[in-house]
Parts: sequence; structure tokens; C-alpha cells
Amino acid sequence: MTLANRITIIRIALIPIFVILFLQQGKYPVLANWTLAVFAFAIFTDFLDGLAARLKKQKTQLGSFLDPLADKLLLLATFILLAYTGRIELWIFVTVFSRDLLIVLGWTILYILTSSSTIEPRILGKISTFLQMISAITLLFPIPEVFAYWIVRVMVFFTITSAMDYLWSGSKRLDLIPK
Repeated sequence: MTLANRITIIRIALIPIFVILFLQQGKYPVLANWTLAVFAFAIFTDFLDGLAARLKKQKTQLGSFLDPLADKLLLLATFILLAYTGRIELWIFVTVFSRDLLIVLGWTILYILTSSSTIEPRILGKISTFLQMISAITLLFPIPEVFAYWIVRVMVFFTITSAMDYLWSGSKRLDLIPK
């Protein structure tokens, strides 16, 4: 197993730790800093695994599957918690969840119909994921509400735009629309 894949697995393993810390910080306020630190470190591992894969030239099929999966699991867990605690409105969580569900279902349909498991990240998808991470950090930090409001709105815009881009790309791969 490559170093990049091991780092990605660490990110996945950090998710339940983050969730437990987040849920316990109401009882134990001192955990708020630990919650943010674990989340920030998990995001940092996303940068580290990509760097390790590029520097060591160890891009693998497992890594191309695990890395986006780890991102989606971390962000979905975060947005579930934020919606559960009322820090975001439910429709924001539904938007983020729906895009990720669309991507997973689209990949599954493409795999079934074409036998290709190639995962092709899209630039709008990368921007959307980055903005989801930034939004999560701003919502975990006690920052001015108006700042978080606008960051989240920009993130929602790119999340919806990214979902439409993935739909368009998948439709072209299946020859549903002319190339």
C-alpha cells in the first residue's frame, strides 16, 4: 500500500473522532478547539496524500477511489452535524448531499454501462469541495455570521454548478447528448 493511500485511510479514520468530539463539545467546551484541530488536520491530509502520490509517482486506482470518498465522507459527516445543530439550514445539507449522491450514482451507472471505473475529477468539483471545506471551517469557528453566510452561499452556488457539470459530463460519456 502506498504512502498516499495510508494518509487517505488516516483521514477516513479521523471522521468518527471528529464526530465524537463535535457531539461532546456541548458538554465539554474545551473540546471545541480539539474538534476544529482534528477537522483541520483531516483536511490537511487531503493535501498531503495528493502531494505524496505526485512526488513518489504512486497514483493508484485505489487512491483515485479512496481520496474523493474520504473527502465526501468527511464533508457529509460535517454537514450532517452542522444541520443537526442548526448551524446551517437543512436545504444546504440536502444540496451538498444531493450532489455527492448524484456523483456516486452517476459513477455506478457509468461503471455498469461501460465497465470503466475511471474517476475523472472536474475543476468545478474541486472548487466545490474546496469551498465546502472552507464553509465547514467558517461554521466550526466562531466568526461573524455575515461572513459565514456569504461563504456558504458561494459554496452552494458552486455545489449546484458542479452537480450540473457532472451531469453534463456523464451524459456525454454515455452519448446521451452530442459531444
